[in-house]
Amino acid sequence: MNWEECYKTGNTPWDKSEPAPELESALAEGLLKGRVLVPGCGLGHDVRAIAKAGALEVIGLDLAPSAIQEAKEQAVLPNTSFLQGDFFELPEAFMGHFDWIWEHTCFCAIPPADRPQYIQSARNSLCPGGRLLALFFLNPDMEDPSQGPPFGVTTEELDRDFAGLFELEQEWLPRATYPGREGRELVRLLRRL
Repeated sequence: MNWEECYKTGNTPWDKSEPAPELESALAEGLLKGRVLVPGCGLGHDVRAIAKAGALEVIGLDLAPSAIQEAKEQAVLPNTSFLQGDFFELPEAFMGHFDWIWEHTCFCAIPPADRPQYIQSARNSLCPGGRLLALFFLNPDMEDPSQGPPFGVTTEELDRDFAGLFELEQEWLPRATYPGREGRELVRLLRRL
């Protein structure tokens, strides 16, 4: 998938022009404080919501230069930064730096074969005991889920792939979701081991 081309042509059906509904619920509970990384941040709606809720520092990272440029052109708070880059090739300064990662659209956008690399990058960027709050897309509602993105995931795959690197602290169905995604997503709170 050429993400830059998608943003240049406006072919971004995943962008709902607002933060993820489940993110708003998590922020109301006081989650995502301290230093937060948002991989695959797109136009930065989630980044701005986390920053407004009082996080110390929020960095949005995306592969697409056009997404980052547009995110920067919108209201940017003093505790936010938007960087163009690859989550699989993080700068040294990111290693062990973050207290939290908010995962919403990055994991489902990458081919399943690359997920171990995603999990390792997430672990590397978190400080010891740091947490990954993830909204996983279980069922993208496609005729052939292997032809994503988005690519779905099962709870068994999540258990297997995160084992040994993260501990599952909590799991729940989203309290709020975009219309049409009811019953197709799962939230997990994972702690870096």
